[in-house]
Order: sequence, then C-alpha cells, then structure tokens
Amino acid sequence: MSSDSLNFPDNFIWGTSTAGHQVEGGNEFSDWWAWEQKGLIEDGTVSGRAMDYWNRHEEDHALMAKLAYKGFRLGIEWSRVEPQKDHFDRDVIEHYRRILQSLRHHGFKICLTLHHWVIPRWVAEQGDWLNPDTVNQFLRYAKFVIEKLGDFPDYWVTMNEPMVPAIMGNLLGRFPPQRRSVRAYRAVCRSYLRAHAGAYHLIHEVHPLAPDGTRSRVGVAMAYPWIEPWNTPGPAGGYERFATFMARRASFEGWDHTIRTGKPHWIHGGPAIDGVQNSYDFCGINYYTRASLKYDWRRGDQYWIDDTKAPPGVDVTQMGWQIYPEGLYRTIRSVWKKFRKPILITENGIADDTDEQRPCYIVEHLAQVHRALREGIPILGYYHWSFVDNFEWREGFAKRFGLIAVRHDDPGLKRTPRPSAYLYSEIAQKNALTRKTVEAYAPQAVEMVFGT
Repeated sequence: MSSDSLNFPDNFIWGTSTAGHQVEGGNEFSDWWAWEQKGLIEDGTVSGRAMDYWNRHEEDHALMAKLAYKGFRLGIEWSRVEPQKDHFDRDVIEHYRRILQSLRHHGFKICLTLHHWVIPRWVAEQGDWLNPDTVNQFLRYAKFVIEKLGDFPDYWVTMNEPMVPAIMGNLLGRFPPQRRSVRAYRAVCRSYLRAHAGAYHLIHEVHPLAPDGTRSRVGVAMAYPWIEPWNTPGPAGGYERFATFMARRASFEGWDHTIRTGKPHWIHGGPAIDGVQNSYDFCGINYYTRASLKYDWRRGDQYWIDDTKAPPGVDVTQMGWQIYPEGLYRTIRSVWKKFRKPILITENGIADDTDEQRPCYIVEHLAQVHRALREGIPILGYYHWSFVDNFEWREGFAKRFGLIAVRHDDPGLKRTPRPSAYLYSEIAQKNALTRKTVEAYAPQAVEMVFGT
C-alpha cells in the first residue's frame, strides 16, 4: 500500500476486554475458585484477589479514559449474583450497577457478557450443564440481570467462547469438570445452545432497546482459531486432515451451522432447539492464533494430535501460540459469508510479558481488520484482550496479556501502562493506523502495513 494512513470508520469502537473471574477477585462461590484449590494451576497460583477490579474499577475506568479507549467489555459473574440456589444477592447487583454507571460516566461503549465459562459451585454440584435444569436456572439468572442492568449495555454477549469449556472441560479434561467424554461434550454443547437462544430472546423481550434507542444488539463471542493440518507426508497427513475437519466442526463450525440454519449439526446431535435460528444481531469474533495439527502417536491425551508446534519461521507468543495475523482477516471473511451480520472483534491479543511482540501484533492484526473493511465488511469495533494482566485460567498469572502491567503479588497492585498501551491510545485518538505511529512503536511492521 502507498497510503501513509489506514483510516477506520467514524464511530469505530476502540476498546479493551476483560472477564469477571479473571480480574475482579474474590469469586469464591464459583466452580473455578473451588477447582483452583486442588493445585492444578500451572504456575502454582490461585485467582485470589486477581487484579481487584471489583474494588478498583473507578481507578481503572479513569485510566482507560485517559488513554482514550472508547469501549469496554466486561462480564457478570453468575456465582456472585446467585451464590446459593434461588438467592439473588441484591448488594452484588447494585455493585455491578455502580460499575456500569462509572463506565457510562466515562463515556464507554459497554459490551456486557452474561456467561464467561464460570458457574456457581451449587450448579457444578448438581451436575453442571449436564443437568437438564441448569439451562432454566441460567435463564432465570439472566432475566434478573437483564431487568436490573439492561439499560447500560450497548452490546450483549450471551456466552463467551462456549466451545472452549465444552472441549477443554468435557473432551480433553483440562478444565473443570475434567471429563473426557464425547457424550458429555455433545450434551453440554446442546445446553449452551439452548442457554444462548433463551438469553437472546429474553434480552429482546425484557429490554428491547439499546441506550441509543435502537434495537438491542445481542451476539456470542465465539473463539475462531485458524485450524490447518500440518500436512505430514503419507497416512499421518491423512489423519491430520481428518483431525482438522473434526476440530473445526467441534470448535466452531457445528455451532455456526446450528445458529445459521436452526438445525442441530451432527457433531452435537439432538433435537431441534427452539429460537436458536438467526439468534445473532452481530457476530463476536475472538481471534488469537493459528493451530497446525500434527500427528503424534504419543499424544493419546489429545487424540494423537499435537497442536503446539509452529511451522519453521513462524513466531510464537508467551503462550506458545502462533502469530498469524492473516488468520483474523480470513476468519472475518468466513464469518461474514456465513451470517451477513455486522462483526465485532470481541477479543484479540497476545501474552507477552516483555511487550516486545505486542506492538507489532496489534498493528499487524489491525491492518487485517482494515483489509476486511476495505472489502465492505461491516466491522463495528475492536476490543483488545486485555486491559490489564489477569488470571489466565489454568496458566495462572504467569501469562501476561495486559496493555497495563499489574503484578498479582504486588501488595499495591500498581497499574503500569506498557508501551503498547500508548500505541493503542494513539491509534484510538487518530482513529487510524498511521505510518508515523507504526514507525514509533512497531517499525518492523511498517513494510507489511504500508509497503515500501
């Protein structure tokens, strides 16, 4: 490209994302809190106070506003709102209201998530999502939240990455409840689909209008890794192609098929689900990486597939994930072709405690977003994961995704913006990727973005 500036549409949302359990702290009535106490977190930590966003939200909102970030995605924790069955904590819902009021005061576009993997401990003890009644209980919780907080969200996310806990918790046994069962995976997927469909219609029934007076906008933040076979010669390559076929369907294509057509995909099975067809007002995309599936007879724990290898010359993140910006563009195109709905990048980010890779990562992925915009695909905004370093699930606090550095073992939990925070701030203020900004923060990306 010859232009010195990639300009984004007016009203494009420049935001950041978080999840309740990962930043709030003290989510002690949840299944994840209980699971952490078993010593299964890889760095030996537990979520504990996390980043204490629960108490320090005003400080965080002021810092985000100072950096000119315009949007914020956060979650409501079911286990806080309903710590015991049939008991809604009014003090908690009022605290969430104050958080949302603060965000509105600072002028943020709010994206609110109803379910981000974590469930109350009492739900886990009754059989989690395998219990047929859990969906009804979730919808009762959702209705309470919508009634109490529905005047704040500009965008609603019913569920975050539903297929991740379905796979990690029920096929691979690496997340709670640590099952390895195809039958359980399928049943949980069907429950998630029912929960999403029910919540989608509840929002439109209970709170039909967004703050700007238009129809409420509801979607799912779906994980879309770009999955490819390694292409080993011979029979191993054939198995890799089969594994890729299955992984794509298990991870997102089965879900997408059901949402688009209303007909359950064979990978999930079961009867038709009322209200699920076309239950998106926008498509939320969470994109981080490419997975290259390589046959390995030693990996019976992962169905004889190693997804941790990167092809020669491909950089990886602190998580070991491939850096593959074009995958975001390809995902946007694929999702647009399926649904023809506006797209919101609900998560995109990198674990990088040194901040050496993050500036280039941000620039190169935003260039791919702009590439899709130039083709006429409507993209509403971009929420970078994450605002602050957080409790990164099974990996604990060792993997740092934040634009803002925070050490969980710092008594004061001091917030320190990384250089990438200022890069993202300049982009948000200019509503553009300029050559000058890229040269200042990510000079190695200049040629890729702007050409020679």
